[in-house]
Amino acid sequence: MRVGVVGVGGTGSAACRHLARMGHQVVGFEQFHMGHTHGSSHGTSRAIRYAYRDPFYTKWMRESFRLWAELEQDCGEKLYERTGILMMGDGQSEYLSQVAASLDVCDVEYDLLNASTAARRYPAMGFHPEEEVLFQPEGGFLRANHCLHQNIRLAREHGAEIRFNTPVTHIKQQPDDSVLLITPEGDEIFDKVIITAGPWIGIVLRQLNLPLVITRQQVAYLPVAANPQQFLPTQQPVWIDTSSLYYGFPYDGESEGIKIASDIRGDTVDPNFVNPEVDRDYVNKLTEYASVRFPDLSLNMIHSHVCLYTNAPREDFLLDTVPDASSISFVSGCSGHGFKFTILLGWLAAQLATGGEISGDISRFKLNS
Repeated sequence: MRVGVVGVGGTGSAACRHLARMGHQVVGFEQFHMGHTHGSSHGTSRAIRYAYRDPFYTKWMRESFRLWAELEQDCGEKLYERTGILMMGDGQSEYLSQVAASLDVCDVEYDLLNASTAARRYPAMGFHPEEEVLFQPEGGFLRANHCLHQNIRLAREHGAEIRFNTPVTHIKQQPDDSVLLITPEGDEIFDKVIITAGPWIGIVLRQLNLPLVITRQQVAYLPVAANPQQFLPTQQPVWIDTSSLYYGFPYDGESEGIKIASDIRGDTVDPNFVNPEVDRDYVNKLTEYASVRFPDLSLNMIHSHVCLYTNAPREDFLLDTVPDASSISFVSGCSGHGFKFTILLGWLAAQLATGGEISGDISRFKLNS
């Protein structure tokens, strides 16, 4: 089967690799260059965790973890840094109670800590006396850039063709159910097409009026001023403050400084017109937070970048075929929590497009669910 994949970010690169391994003829189209920073899949780190309030996602993470381990084995590179995931919240936190309940349902181990115990265990961090803390050991971060590059490399080794700087200008299912795809290089015909265009999917599939909102998110890196050993992945977990929605990472060994960001949705934007500079007001609020949470960090930001969230209703992913065009399928709506699932979404998209078996309920991902 000849399959085109439109958009070669986290999900698209995984789909290309899965399809090529299955023996299909695959062509991936990416409008930007390799390793670009315009979308949602760039950067040195993305969180991975079982710790969700909704057991639906905790259950799917088992398959996602399995597929990441498979990719690591195939490529021979360590892509997942297991640091554990630390989640804190105000006393009697409903958020943490829901996470604990979800982990219980899925039989995933975790520890509940009080603030004084957490402070002794994680000395880089400051905790409010009334805070509750949940630690789940099977969490950490993925080396996002490396994950993307290895998916692409292995897809090519399995015979996929990946074309960068090649925007797709037209996609249409033909009367014989084949799909016409047009780029500046010309017209091509595919048996199936999968659209994994991230923030641009609403533009590619404008006729569907997809219920997606694109927001501009900002990330900052602060240098370590004292006790650098306490910020290493062996000492400091990935963390999420469920009350303020700040989150961050230990030192990842690639970026200069410690990554901190807010999960609060930013301004709505057109993905083709995004201000790449981080706002000064955002930095001021972030450093004010960091001064309390991380006393050993310097507040002089040394690096920053912008990425995009493609937000779907209820933060559920969208995975479906185009109405009245069953040869065209699409994946979107990662809503800021999707990179850890991209390896899985790429596999599900490959199965959906080629008629493969899916051992799990994906009805929740349907467009009109």
